[in-house]
Amino acid sequence: MATKVLVAPLCGLERGSWLNTSLVMSLIAMSHDARFQVEIVPAFGLWPVDYARNTCVVAARAKQVDWLLMIDNDQTLPTNPLDIIAEATPQQDVIGLSCGCVSSDGHSFRLNADFIPGMADGNFMGVSKVGTGVMLLRSNVWTRIPKGPWFRTEQAEDELRSVKQGEDWHFCDLARAAGLKLWTHRRGCGHLKTVDVTMFAVPRK
Repeated sequence: MATKVLVAPLCGLERGSWLNTSLVMSLIAMSHDARFQVEIVPAFGLWPVDYARNTCVVAARAKQVDWLLMIDNDQTLPTNPLDIIAEATPQQDVIGLSCGCVSSDGHSFRLNADFIPGMADGNFMGVSKVGTGVMLLRSNVWTRIPKGPWFRTEQAEDELRSVKQGEDWHFCDLARAAGLKLWTHRRGCGHLKTVDVTMFAVPRK
């Protein structure tokens, strides 16, 4: 029986109601992949992001799929990310594709993953934390952690309720505490960012 995969692009009101061209091409490729039983269900207009991601996990659990692939609409992918599922061994519970992100100082960039030195399995590299822009979850995530929320933004106990830790880092801590192994792949992904178009406007004289 073919491996069942739920593909959930996060899009809509929360992300500007657009899908980038690379992502569209990947969705088309995945929908025609005869190796897998693929269902594509956009997580459209769900906010905040915690709610969107937890909704995707609940849907995957209800549909009894083997894998959930969540993709933010500003991520560019390898042509067919299902190749990574085909390559995965049983120890790959969670796979997040690494991409560039802005550092906390706002002026530099780094990869969105904390690598574990010396931990590798073929093209997979062990991580302690990885961002959720493109994340593949095997079904044993919701089997091992049967009740959510799996994703939750942690807030500090201060006057501003400042963000203490994002929903992605929270999930990684939760998954590792449950004995799940986290990985990234040598094939990373791109990360598009929006630009203030005002700077391109020519002022009238």
